[in-house]
Amino acid sequence: MPRTRANTSVSFRAPQHQVKRLDLLAKRQRRDRTQLIGEAIDQYLELQDVHLARIEEGIADADNGKFASEEEVNTEFARWRKR
Repeated sequence: MPRTRANTSVSFRAPQHQVKRLDLLAKRQRRDRTQLIGEAIDQYLELQDVHLARIEEGIADADNGKFASEEEVNTEFARWRKR
């Protein structure tokens, strides 16, 4: 028997130009606005999870004394300035 997902209704305000673009994209993809918004929220939440994990990893490294030396930092800055 297929599992159903419980949905909760959420409302928010968005600029008209965003809603128009969203509706156009939904039409082009033969999907509905709700599907696109849900997918966008999933992608945003995943990205935030990745960012927060990297921040937490950096804080843990700093707490454990893992820092780049001044020479390593200067070398990296010099490399980026050449671009």
